[in-house]
Amino acid sequence: MTIRSDKRLFTAVFALLILSSPVHADVIAATTFDGRALAQVNIANDTASGLNWTLNGVQDPGGMTVLNAAGNGLALFDGNSLVKNMFAPALNTGNGNTFWTTTVALTVIPGSVVSLTDVTFDYWAVSGSQVQNVTRRSDFTISLLSPTGGVLASVDVVDASNSSTLNAGVGTPVSVPFDAPISLTEPGTYILRIKGGDFLPADETGNHTAIDNLSINGTFSSNFMFTITAVAFSPDGAPEPTVTLTWTSRPGVFYAVRATTDLSEWPIELDDSAEGAADSETTTRTYSVSGLDKDGKLFLRVEE
Repeated sequence: MTIRSDKRLFTAVFALLILSSPVHADVIAATTFDGRALAQVNIANDTASGLNWTLNGVQDPGGMTVLNAAGNGLALFDGNSLVKNMFAPALNTGNGNTFWTTTVALTVIPGSVVSLTDVTFDYWAVSGSQVQNVTRRSDFTISLLSPTGGVLASVDVVDASNSSTLNAGVGTPVSVPFDAPISLTEPGTYILRIKGGDFLPADETGNHTAIDNLSINGTFSSNFMFTITAVAFSPDGAPEPTVTLTWTSRPGVFYAVRATTDLSEWPIELDDSAEGAADSETTTRTYSVSGLDKDGKLFLRVEE
């Protein structure tokens, strides 16, 4: 497509890219908690933030806030390098047969097809001095809630360590499979709820139940159609000529916009971090193109 004016001729490259991948097993959302920060939602230090999620097909879930059995905020341990890199609520779950809960928000990116199959994590029994120096049992319940709040699945893990000895510097791997894959097809946000503590048949003495290396797993494919949908050249833009691009996009995905005068290389970077609009299926950006053309021509490209 070409855009003509009495001053210049700009050529925009319209690239139609169908991102259609086969369905395959994958990590849907995972965090190691390494380098996580602490924030406040209900009380100080009750939320793990900056989780650097690994994602496929879903938006960034953001932070994870911990609540006690009464629904009140709990602080997370943060006293040493061990607990700074995990999710360790400061609650003695063993005394009193109690528990904590936290949630992960899962919103499917438009054009993505996502199903969940299992959840994995490492279990740690942390003492009041914020180290793992005792063998304690802990239980977990992993539940998936629909966007309307209905429970789609709920799986109990009784005694995550199987009463085995817990080594001081090693977490216990826990795998929680759902009975069948769960397709995330409803509009809105699904909630994965994690309940941890000592609340199933037996009671235990002092223990602070912690988790690390959380991974929500399943299958993912994409049928997203990526294309530039509109180009508008303003030769008399103030204070300089501009071009406005609109392209199909996905929320939370970042795009680069590049330009060239000969199509052999794309050395001109107009943008390297254009974030997909959160409330629209397209994103629009305007860029200065003063002095970038050659013989009245400039080619534009958007990259995901």
